[in-house]
Amino acid sequence: MPAITQPYEVLLDFTNDTHDFATVQLLRDYGRNTSAVVLLHPGESITLVLEAGSMYKYALKSHSKVANVSARSWRDIQCEISHLFAGAPPSWSSLRGSTSLPANGVTVDRVWRDYRFNVWNDASNLFTIQ
Repeated sequence: MPAITQPYEVLLDFTNDTHDFATVQLLRDYGRNTSAVVLLHPGESITLVLEAGSMYKYALKSHSKVANVSARSWRDIQCEISHLFAGAPPSWSSLRGSTSLPANGVTVDRVWRDYRFNVWNDASNLFTIQ
C-alpha cells in the first residue's frame, strides 16, 4: 500500500460548549505570555490547523481549572471543551471525527487548578491575578 510522502494539514476544532469563558493557549506559553491566549465565549469555537501526525500541546482553562491536552491526528477532529474537564478522560464518541479510540488524537494529560489567573464572566475584567 503506498504511503503519503508529503505532509498535509488536519483541523482541530475546540468548541466552548460550556456557559463560561474558556481560554486556549500553547502549553509552553502557559503562565508566561498572556498575549498568546485565545478567549472563547460560550458557544464559540476555534479551528487550529495542524500538520498531520505532529504532536501539539495546549492548555485549556475555564475558571481555575486547567486541562493540559496533547493532540496528534491524521484526520480532522472536533472537541467540546466540557469533555476535557470531565472526571473521566473523554471517550471516542465525545471527540467526533474518529471511529476508534486510538485514532481520535486528543489526550487529556492532566487536569489541575491554577488560582493565579482566573477567567471571569465579566467581559471587561477577563483576567485577575489573585
